[in-house]
Amino acid sequence: MKKPAKAPTKTTPKAKTVPIVKAHRSLCPINLTLEAVGDRWSMLIVRDLMLRGHSSYQGFLRAEEKIATNILADRLLKLEQNGLITKSADPTDKRKFVYALTERGADLAPILVELALYGLKYEPMANMAKEVIMDMQKNKQVFAQRLARNFTPKVKEKPARKKEAEPVEETLSLF
Repeated sequence: MKKPAKAPTKTTPKAKTVPIVKAHRSLCPINLTLEAVGDRWSMLIVRDLMLRGHSSYQGFLRAEEKIATNILADRLLKLEQNGLITKSADPTDKRKFVYALTERGADLAPILVELALYGLKYEPMANMAKEVIMDMQKNKQVFAQRLARNFTPKVKEKPARKKEAEPVEETLSLF
């Protein structure tokens, strides 16, 4: 017995791709913040940008927590997509990238300060310079504002005239 021949199938046009709208678990502000920041690796990347002056992929890899390369690449992308960091070509080597905090990323300074103080209070093995701890505890709001100000991108203005050299603001390294 012969099998009936298959009827020719029509090719259907591909469906248009619809942009994926990110669904949130809830609209609770804590949940939304945690979704934007991500996980512990993301906060450690923000810490390294803000407190340790790292700005390159290799710099993040050298951190003592030893983040895996695939996780680092994923978290950098997510932080960039969530508007917490920017990525630009390294001016000295166009094959590499430089990462920087955005204003939104710099605004995480108070959270980092609170996390550090919490860890110092409840984790006996926590380690930080005593001067930094005292400065942080003395006035954590001012300390956090100083951190955020140091890492908020400055708006470049056109120089009207040649000015005298302004004092250079030092970067703050806590760890």
